Amino acid sequence: MKIVFIVNPKSGNGKSVEAIKAIKEYFNSLNIEPIIIYTKNVLEATMYSNYYASSDTIIYSVGGDGTLNGVVNGISNKDCMLSVVPTGTGNDFYKSLKGFNNDKVDLGKVNNRYFINIASIGLDADIANYANTLKEQLSSSNYAYIKGIFKNYFKYKPYNININGINKNITIFAICNGKYYGNGFKIAPDAILNNGTFDIVSASSLNKITLIPLLLKLIRVKHLSDKHVEYYKTDKLCIESDILLNCNIDGEIIKNNKFDFSIEKEKMRIDNNDMFNVNKILKEKKLIK
Repeated sequence: MKIVFIVNPKSGNGKSVEAIKAIKEYFNSLNIEPIIIYTKNVLEATMYSNYYASSDTIIYSVGGDGTLNGVVNGISNKDCMLSVVPTGTGNDFYKSLKGFNNDKVDLGKVNNRYFINIASIGLDADIANYANTLKEQLSSSNYAYIKGIFKNYFKYKPYNININGINKNITIFAICNGKYYGNGFKIAPDAILNNGTFDIVSASSLNKITLIPLLLKLIRVKHLSDKHVEYYKTDKLCIESDILLNCNIDGEIIKNNKFDFSIEKEKMRIDNNDMFNVNKILKEKKLIK
């Protein structure tokens, strides 16, 4: 089996680089020479993973959810196996794998781009977009998200969007394959990675005062019982708006005023059993959690 590591060297403030050092030592002890590719951005993650993908290959995404999204789009139509080394800040998809006992997961698709975890439109997408612009300037991705929360909270206004032909004012609209987003918020606690449907979590138009209690409920995973929240399942939907919207897919931002969502059941093979014990080794060395 060919083993390829697609690495974001900036992920986790350099944690990926330390992880790769340990990985090299471990595979050398097994007399295996993996291919290690360092990337500069998500597009390179897509390009290199696509180049190396084949039926006898396992592709490791070493970084956060953005790097993972790049890898997923590179191998989405290749018969190879995906593994996740969670060296990013949020690692939200990796959290959803806990307790998941299957070797295939669904992939969401929006405007011909795949996502493996969650897409969102509204306040949370605007926060992610702002944070992404700050990551190069700040020493920590966590600081970027914190600053993004404060910046967007004070200028926040609900969005009017059309969902499958129905106009709604929304604050948050999350299209979920996985359970977690936003660095650990359990937005879709009942989501299953291979059931062929999205879990939709929608918060209606809220003002700055009523928004705070909802966010506190989200922290405690009590938000689905809130009167402002609508929760349902679907396998496709169309969102349109008169204005350009940010859509957050696995931490990466795409912009449009129309988004067509669909889901492809068990589209991606994953190494959920950690075939080569990579994450076990890294956990022992306290390089990942």
